[in-house]
Amino acid sequence: MTRMTTSRSDAEAPAPPGPLVGADWLAGRLGAPGLVVFDASVGAHRGAGRRIPGARPFDLDGALSDHDAPAPHAMPAAAAFEEALRGLGVDDTSTVVVYDGAGIHSSARAWWMLRAMGFDRAAVLDGGLPAWTAAGLPIEECGPAYEGPRGSFTAGPRPGLLVDFAAVGAALADPEALLLDARTRERFTGAAPEPRPGLRGGHMPGAVNLPFGDLQRDGGLMRPTAELREAFAALTGERERLYFSCGSGVTACVLALGATLAGYSALAVYDGSWTDWAMRPELPAVTGRRAQFFDGAETEGRFATPATGDERTLLTDVLAAQRATLELKCAGLDAELFLRSVEPSTLSLLGLVRHLAEVERRWFRRVLAGHEAPALFSSEADPDGDFDGALPGPGAVAAAWEAWRDEVAFAESFTAAAPDLDVEAEDGWRGKVSLRWVLIHMIEEYARHNGHADLLRERIDGAIGL
Repeated sequence: MTRMTTSRSDAEAPAPPGPLVGADWLAGRLGAPGLVVFDASVGAHRGAGRRIPGARPFDLDGALSDHDAPAPHAMPAAAAFEEALRGLGVDDTSTVVVYDGAGIHSSARAWWMLRAMGFDRAAVLDGGLPAWTAAGLPIEECGPAYEGPRGSFTAGPRPGLLVDFAAVGAALADPEALLLDARTRERFTGAAPEPRPGLRGGHMPGAVNLPFGDLQRDGGLMRPTAELREAFAALTGERERLYFSCGSGVTACVLALGATLAGYSALAVYDGSWTDWAMRPELPAVTGRRAQFFDGAETEGRFATPATGDERTLLTDVLAAQRATLELKCAGLDAELFLRSVEPSTLSLLGLVRHLAEVERRWFRRVLAGHEAPALFSSEADPDGDFDGALPGPGAVAAAWEAWRDEVAFAESFTAAAPDLDVEAEDGWRGKVSLRWVLIHMIEEYARHNGHADLLRERIDGAIGL
């Protein structure tokens, strides 16, 4: 096999066309003056015995991580990073292509670290070493560590590209930002243990799961740009400021690469990621499968009533369980999160509670009981005022819950006092309706909107449950 070598030159290497290059692009320039190829493999792929000819080790498990940091793979200080890159022969005018033995896994981390240190002449090899070998391109046995001339690389740190837990905590509370977690769904929910012994599982409240493998297609290649845009837009809505996390900050950079290709620019990676967060017991975590969100007596109480009996008891018990479910799905949120909607919709949990207060009031107080009961939050001029007319602040939240509980209490007392379920009244929309129909309709109404509450709650803080 012919060995391709790189030579030292003051000439500027051809700049990469973007943050991702294909095997053909690299093969056509391999050995060019000023081109540096790095193998950034980690774990089982590190030092696997073969490499792209002339590749140098970008050792994320070794010198290119800060081993004094509590979490693995932390970014070294600027002076240490600069010294390491100079020792690997990198100049400010070099062009760098990074790959790894898994495809696109840890190579994106090296690319993001270079960007964070002010170096933009770097790209990731699409598909990594597997794509290179699949194309029939040459490889060589790994030789000794790089022993060539030192480079003149100068580190110019860019604040904000790599962030800590405090910045992530602020982002989780910011409705204009979104944190995306690159781990598998099983690790995200805590169903699968973390690979680091003793580390608690789960995810940060408000994080959204986007496994890094979802951005790749067969062969470990990144998906086309249009598909990447679609994958991110489905989760981000109108939000443009994105933060990325994973186990230790490695595959989070695959998301950063995908978002860059998709056209996003306000991006940050959590250095240390879930390992750093989970090591801090004061920081909150969301765990559990969907069926485990509501644990203990409250969950059991929703469905503790008999599933047999007379018609009135069954209908009122099922409706009571649906009402209790709404409260549970909204529990534990502060006012700011309770007011939050999910793009492109303007619907919030506050809007749901206000709307259901209006629905209870309409059917039980206004239609069945015949009371003069004007709408609480909407009007002819603003028919969706219950959904969209929320005023910010804790006062709006407390007022919504008070109104809802008042209407539920009236509905329950009216139903209990009715002689039978055939009590009828006239409604301008439905015509003649019975109490039986109203109870069934209310169960349908809560079941539908509890589904909305599920989706809202998961997007707001990651909490999931039945």
